[in-house]
Amino acid sequence: MVNGDKEFRFATESDTELILEFIKALADYEKMSDDVVATEELLHEWIFEKGKAEVIFALEDSREVGFAL
Repeated sequence: MVNGDKEFRFATESDTELILEFIKALADYEKMSDDVVATEELLHEWIFEKGKAEVIFALEDSREVGFAL
């Protein structure tokens, strides 16, 4: 999906590790790393198996630079 000069894409199951990396990076930035309880297994279950959330990535030069959960 392209919006002007910005690109976005929905996450797929193969992005589970990347989603967790973004969550941990945000928690680190917010000085809340100790509060992260998410695991790849939990994210996969709740996002892709149970469909309880969606993730979209913002891309720059075809590289994920941001996300929304």
